[in-house]
Amino acid sequence: MTQKFDMAIIGGGPGGYVAALRARQLGLSVALAEKERVGGVCLNRGCIPTKTLLSHVDGLLWVRRSVREGILDREPTLDFSAMMRRKNEIVENIVSGLEELLVGSGVVLYNARARISEPGVVVTGLGDTITASNIIIGTGAKPWIPPIPGADLPGVVSTRQALALEKVPPSIVIIGGGVVGQEFAAIFSGLGSRVTVLEALDRILTEVDAEIARRYVSLLRPRGIMTEESVQVRSIETAGDLLRVIYERKAKEKTVDADLVLMATGRRPNIEGSGIEDLGITLSDGAIKVDGFLRTSVPGIYAIGDVLGRQMLAHVASYHGEIVAENVAGHEKPVNETAIPACVFTSPQIAWVGLTEEEARKTGHTFRASTFSLSASGMAQALGESRGLIKLIEDTGTGRLIGVHLFGPHVSELIGEATLAVRKGLSASDLAGTIHAHPTISEALREAALGLLGGPIHAQARTRTVEPS
Repeated sequence: MTQKFDMAIIGGGPGGYVAALRARQLGLSVALAEKERVGGVCLNRGCIPTKTLLSHVDGLLWVRRSVREGILDREPTLDFSAMMRRKNEIVENIVSGLEELLVGSGVVLYNARARISEPGVVVTGLGDTITASNIIIGTGAKPWIPPIPGADLPGVVSTRQALALEKVPPSIVIIGGGVVGQEFAAIFSGLGSRVTVLEALDRILTEVDAEIARRYVSLLRPRGIMTEESVQVRSIETAGDLLRVIYERKAKEKTVDADLVLMATGRRPNIEGSGIEDLGITLSDGAIKVDGFLRTSVPGIYAIGDVLGRQMLAHVASYHGEIVAENVAGHEKPVNETAIPACVFTSPQIAWVGLTEEEARKTGHTFRASTFSLSASGMAQALGESRGLIKLIEDTGTGRLIGVHLFGPHVSELIGEATLAVRKGLSASDLAGTIHAHPTISEALREAALGLLGGPIHAQARTRTVEPS
């Protein structure tokens, strides 16, 4: 069966389904092919399930603190099966609701693997042929597993398998100390597992501002999370009922035993099988190369999200989806990625936008950095989490904010304001001149801005000027 559409999308993740919905709003006919459930990794096996589990872990941490403070007399028993069941219910509700929204909007769904057979033609694994003047590749990314001997042993799991466990492992080794590795470390340590994180680079969370990363690491050991940086994992072996990870650090061989090993070693663009190999689409380091309008080197074919190998974030893919729909509809809208927020949903949370101090030095900025400790925040103290900080980075030449870094309770909810400030080139004066509600963590943003204008109200100033390296 052959059907003709204005737009055919391969991949129904945060980029693909948003492109489909926006295209329908713009009056385009749309076909969307997804081999599993719409929502991609984010809704089914990433963002939503992990944040559901983390919300329960936050509750457990609150209960334990309340027991220590004498507010509760004992800690309740955890029902892990019920916790996982609720996670599955939330995922199902969101995904089924999204499927209904797509169909109700007039998007034609193909629940099948699909590939581009030639420009303008997509074929599915069910034998359908889709013709479209515009094709969008939104096939996301897939886990990258380094060639470690023993990585295929039973008990060595991916994040997908970790989200389907039936019991909490007494101990776990997480290979990879990036955002995903740290979020799973927070989940399992909160559930009572003894956690060891092994990271190949010289520090965990290399994406995060170094000062914040150091402060975060200082909180891990009391929570049962051990970290080892600058390691090379040599192999994984069985050791009785456990798994033994053998690694090298500073020319010394070391081992750690655990009930489970989680591979959180990053992701790579998922382009195999999409048909681009035979189309002559230009690649760069295994990712699809596009122009400022998300067009590939082949006319009529666009690419969005993780397949570009840039910021592998669901909200970036969704933004690309909207942009590509606008462009297919003839609006010629370029991508603007000058301010992309990112979050780590640990406890406390980490969020940032713009340049870190390290990046600002390398890119030749002379800047001032203002830091406000949440120990001076009434709301942070009321929430029982005052060990965080807010950092603003201002370009001294322009007076514009070029980086905002947040570490504290619920700071993922503040990063929107910070992103707007960086995107619009606002100044510390703009931020400080905005009334912030009291008592909130958001007040700390204003206090940090005041630090660039003579000093915060509720703490001593911590402001310094840094020359480029």
